[in-house]
Amino acid sequence: MDPDFSTDSLTAQWLSDAEMPLANKFYRTHKFRGKARRHDPCMIIRDAQSQIIACGSLRKLTDSQLLAGVAVAEGYRGRGVARLLLGRMAQAYDDSTFTFPYRHLVAFYESLGFVEVEPDGQPSAIVDRFHTYQKQGRDIVMMRYQA
Repeated sequence: MDPDFSTDSLTAQWLSDAEMPLANKFYRTHKFRGKARRHDPCMIIRDAQSQIIACGSLRKLTDSQLLAGVAVAEGYRGRGVARLLLGRMAQAYDDSTFTFPYRHLVAFYESLGFVEVEPDGQPSAIVDRFHTYQKQGRDIVMMRYQA
């Protein structure tokens, strides 16, 4: 990793349906749980050598969307790559956008415009997915985007 690394050398790109296998290859290569699905908006970040170093998608759930599969390659963590990715993806956020970050990432997501919400009163498709992930033992919270 270049000690003079700058996010200025990175590019963000929404993938077409035909390009989704690129995101899934990134997830497999870096051993992330994420999976990009056709027809769900998915954005990647590439480094100066055009290698994919980060990925995230917006999963459609009835009348809501879930920011999911946010992953950054290990050598790029802590360098502003996730902030760049999520900032660029924000053009597609609205007040029906939710995410389930791990508890230790709540302050980071708050800095991006998300607020912690209780599951009560939220859309059932979001609540059902949240409870499924909780039952898997994930230490997550429910957050909703507020512009």
